[in-house]
Amino acid sequence: MIQILFATQTGNSEFYAEEVGRHISKAIVSSIEDFDFLTLPEQKRVIFIISTTGDGDMTNDMIKFWQFLLIKDLPKESLIKLEFTVFGLGDSSYPKFNYAARKLRSRLLQLSAKEFVPSSFGDEQHPCGIDTEFVIWFENLLKKCDTQNTISQYIKIEQDDINGQQNNVDQFDFKFINKKRLSAEQHSKETYQFNFKCNKLYECGDILCIKPKNQNKLVQQFLELLKLNGNKWIKLEELKQNQKSKKIPKIISIHQLFSEFLDITSPPNRYFIKLMSQFAEKDIHKQKLTEMCAQTPEGLEEYYSYVYREKRNVYEVLYDFQPCVIPLELLIDSLKLIRERQYSISSAYNGEQISITVALVSYTTGKNRQIKGFCSNYLENLQYDEYIEGKIIKGTIGFPKQLEIPVIMVGPGTGVAPFIGFIEQRLKQGAKNKEKTILFFGSCYEQKEFYYKEFLQESPITLFTAFSRDQQRKIYVQHRILESRDLINKIVKENVQNVMIIVTGTSKKMPNQVESVFKECLGEQMVQDLKKRKQYLVECW
Repeated sequence: MIQILFATQTGNSEFYAEEVGRHISKAIVSSIEDFDFLTLPEQKRVIFIISTTGDGDMTNDMIKFWQFLLIKDLPKESLIKLEFTVFGLGDSSYPKFNYAARKLRSRLLQLSAKEFVPSSFGDEQHPCGIDTEFVIWFENLLKKCDTQNTISQYIKIEQDDINGQQNNVDQFDFKFINKKRLSAEQHSKETYQFNFKCNKLYECGDILCIKPKNQNKLVQQFLELLKLNGNKWIKLEELKQNQKSKKIPKIISIHQLFSEFLDITSPPNRYFIKLMSQFAEKDIHKQKLTEMCAQTPEGLEEYYSYVYREKRNVYEVLYDFQPCVIPLELLIDSLKLIRERQYSISSAYNGEQISITVALVSYTTGKNRQIKGFCSNYLENLQYDEYIEGKIIKGTIGFPKQLEIPVIMVGPGTGVAPFIGFIEQRLKQGAKNKEKTILFFGSCYEQKEFYYKEFLQESPITLFTAFSRDQQRKIYVQHRILESRDLINKIVKENVQNVMIIVTGTSKKMPNQVESVFKECLGEQMVQDLKKRKQYLVECW
């Protein structure tokens, strides 16, 4: 028996783990959180598929497993019986690229485990994404494992056309009140503060996870194309352990299944393309789809060119290759679950309301296709008093509760979101000392993108702004930090044991550049010491 363990924050690792499990005989796919780590020394082979989150951190579901591996008195030969391989999912725009997967591999080797297939690390920034490395690693893996002639399923339909009633989800604790535009009315970039009724307890730095729904029009088009009756009820049976069986109700209507659980708004994966190649009715379509799902660099490029770069959703791909009617249980098996999207909470707790800051995702592809983000488009279309499915979780940053602890915050763009809640909290506590709360905010244009302008200017904080496109020379938050080096030095050196520096925002170049200027201001050793003591925190996306 081979264990396939995944660690994920958003569901991507889970998909790759299930794809591996479809092809390998006697494989068990499970979350690393559900795995009994005390049995690890007795395992013969384990395949790890690991994502990295935050600033090179382990995902939440991996923390206990990782803590077990870090026990100091574990004998060096604890895992001498174990053979393993690791596939990491990462993004090289982050400073600690694939850090969690690399740390896991190093620790397993320290404990005398052996790699039976060289580990590999996928990069979201590659032109063909994570699959570039996955295809090569997966091919090497299949050479070392017993494979199945037929691709196995995880779920099947036990009964169809049964009686049922609507499933109610117990996480509808957030009722939409309104949205307030933060960007200028005529500006092409639309950014809003979304407000919800909520009496759930939360703290500054916490995150609101929202699970969107597929748009109703898209669901109807999808069901019609595949000749499915949305009013029909089905009963599902688990064939192999998987996450879908845990999250989808056992008895469900077809409409609810494709509205609330299975993602038909995002691009289909390559396994879905493979299924299409088997059920497409036209030979020319079969040939094209077979080329697209081939485990070759050419096949990968075909897929990324047609599906991924153009962000064609499941319905659009099926429409282009119709007639292609995939059996319902294979649709359930192959489509990804709708994953939650995470938003920093941008309000202080008051027992009545919760707010988030959202930039609507809208862009044009290379072939002039207009694309809207799944969750931001869902939020944009919410109606007053409509409930959303969500939950509050801890973020990777935390704020001090004591007013005397100085906090230096860097939050360009929507990165300012968690700082709004923190400033609100300090106002409620009666904060008056501006040098205890310092914010560096930046965006392209002052008149169009100065989010929360009045609130920030009227609050007792030290505010530095950088609007990069308002003058010929581009000015960013890192320039303002350098210009303020004397103040930063004074505050950090006078409060070296408790000062906090928190950086949030886009993950591209900004976090590295900001860290570099703080090192220039404070010295490299000081910044490293602050990071070790968790006084320099980064939360970027």
